[in-house]
Amino acid sequence: MTEAPASRQPLAAATLWGLLLALVVPTGLGFVTALAYGTTLTPALVTWGIAVHWANLLAVIAVVILAERQRPASIGLQPLRWWTLPLGLVAGFIILPIAGFLANALGASADARFAAFLQSLPFATRLLLVLTAGIFEETLFRGYALERLASWLGNRWSAGAVTVALFTLAHIPAVGLAHLLPVLIVSVLITLLYLWRRDLVVNIVAHVTIDGVGLLLIPFLRHHGAPT
Repeated sequence: MTEAPASRQPLAAATLWGLLLALVVPTGLGFVTALAYGTTLTPALVTWGIAVHWANLLAVIAVVILAERQRPASIGLQPLRWWTLPLGLVAGFIILPIAGFLANALGASADARFAAFLQSLPFATRLLLVLTAGIFEETLFRGYALERLASWLGNRWSAGAVTVALFTLAHIPAVGLAHLLPVLIVSVLITLLYLWRRDLVVNIVAHVTIDGVGLLLIPFLRHHGAPT
């Protein structure tokens, strides 16, 4: 496991804006959308959400490059190695059953109606959702927020705990309080993966794998009559 930073670094104004974009804006937009349009999602809201997520992501990247003048490695974007993609795939396929086992053991369950709605969307929309969630959430919560908070707090474990909490809370408008525990479990496991490797691409591949099973693989198997 990677050691924590040796000392705390001051929080620059640019980084404060970056953290607001990475942690506050995604959560706030979810609650504002729920208040304005209700908690029932529609395909139009999903498409709008995808567009907003990418705009939010580009804004954070602009902060890193233009305002902070930092390299991509500062948010965990490491050079691709031969094991990067395989490790991300394996991690995703390991996290998924572990999260399912822990959720069942704790008596928690995912929102079946929410999952059914997402699985009913056109394939192209589901594919874009999977890629958006993996790239957006890992870059903002793990890559950017965790690294910047770790420098400020002087401890990556504390930074990880903060990002886990806010990542979980950001999903309340979508899944509700009753189905939040599975999100928390996955968030903890995938944060541990980042703390172990500090490789953003590994985390993105793992996240895409986890979501891809639910939104791409399972609907495909059902459509072709395979047991799921």
